[in-house]
Amino acid sequence: MHKFAAEPSLLLESAPEAVPYGLSCDAIMSHFLNKPGFLLARADQICTSIHGSITGEETLAQAEFLLLLDTMGATPQIALARAAGVDKSTTAYVLDNLQARGLIERSTDPADRRRSLVALTAQGAGRIGRIRGNYQALQQELISPLSAEDGERLHDILHRLASNPSSPAPLWVPGAEVLEGAVGFLCRRALQHFQAQFIAATRPFNLTARQFSLLFILQFRPQLTQATFARMFGLDPSTCAVIMRSLASRKFITSAPSPEDGRERVYSLTPTGGEMARRIKPVVDESQPLMFLGESATQLRWMIQQLQAMVRAHRHRLRFPGSLGSL
Repeated sequence: MHKFAAEPSLLLESAPEAVPYGLSCDAIMSHFLNKPGFLLARADQICTSIHGSITGEETLAQAEFLLLLDTMGATPQIALARAAGVDKSTTAYVLDNLQARGLIERSTDPADRRRSLVALTAQGAGRIGRIRGNYQALQQELISPLSAEDGERLHDILHRLASNPSSPAPLWVPGAEVLEGAVGFLCRRALQHFQAQFIAATRPFNLTARQFSLLFILQFRPQLTQATFARMFGLDPSTCAVIMRSLASRKFITSAPSPEDGRERVYSLTPTGGEMARRIKPVVDESQPLMFLGESATQLRWMIQQLQAMVRAHRHRLRFPGSLGSL
């Protein structure tokens, strides 16, 4: 057995076997704030926020595609998708927007007329200096809570996790040093692995990670309103509404008018939902160690501490920071 598999307490959705019922928001969220997947998701949100504060001209995904094209030159769209580590549909969406803005152009590949080449336009190339500077500023700001040595060590661990060849996440074929050296990009890439691994392992249950997280929370908190879930988990209320409606439609949770505020509803776990949470937990616990092959528990515990430091320092940048009291 892999040496990390014996430490499920570090896994994303793992929970202690004996947790008091009716815990506070901070107490419940303390479990998530020790899980790498949850922290990576927060780091990704922070990257988007920092980038938006630096420039409002391109999205972070658009900036990364433009930087790839600057490095790689005219590139087949599929190769560009792999260099960015994203799926084909996401690539097409980003490129459509860049083309509409006149920053890229597509042409038929003379070597294979069934595929198109993507290249920067003169207008796009003219922006690269500013985009590169902004991207580097983002990375520096993200890891500013860490020492230079810790930042380099975190980069190396994340790079190994991001390069996991057995992951069900979209293939990543590194094509630009500017992305390979970016902790923010590697955080998102590692997060992709967590998300893809969760989906692959729990496919028979047809639950998202956020849906499972709500079922987990309701095991230890008897009632929860949509607003409380949004505040503690760090999601916008509209996203919470979608999660709750989906679980309610499957009879995993039930709702009733709030006795304190008739405009709100309180949600509770049904016996069916509790059984689902208990059935899915061992599956998640067994699958998550696949993400950490080759990494020691000591290394991963250190990585979690660095991610916590970054989230703690940048929590003011999160529109929906969630309950971060234990940080």
